[in-house]
Amino acid sequence: MRRLFLVVAAFSVVIALPVSIGARARPTITVTRVVPLTVKGANFVPGERVTLTAQLFGTNRTKIVTAGRRGSFLAIYRFASGKCVGIRVVARGNKGSRATAYVPPSCRV
Repeated sequence: MRRLFLVVAAFSVVIALPVSIGARARPTITVTRVVPLTVKGANFVPGERVTLTAQLFGTNRTKIVTAGRRGSFLAIYRFASGKCVGIRVVARGNKGSRATAYVPPSCRV
């Protein structure tokens, strides 16, 4: 009976192992600062080339970064932005990863 239990337990681990290895967290981006616009990415495919598009003031600003070994990156935009405008950032990786972030206007009237 004990041997049967060990065989069933070992078989369960072998079956569940590929499912847990294949599971990957969804890519995310976060705007950590507005001035200068700083975007942090996580859970992208390691080594993936990611095109970031920041949409503000009716224009698009594009930046290309490469995700590191752990699938993360940090991008800093060097242009004048402000807190009184909504900012939308879209990240598209060349290996299929996608993520978006939106920062609403935060100026006080």
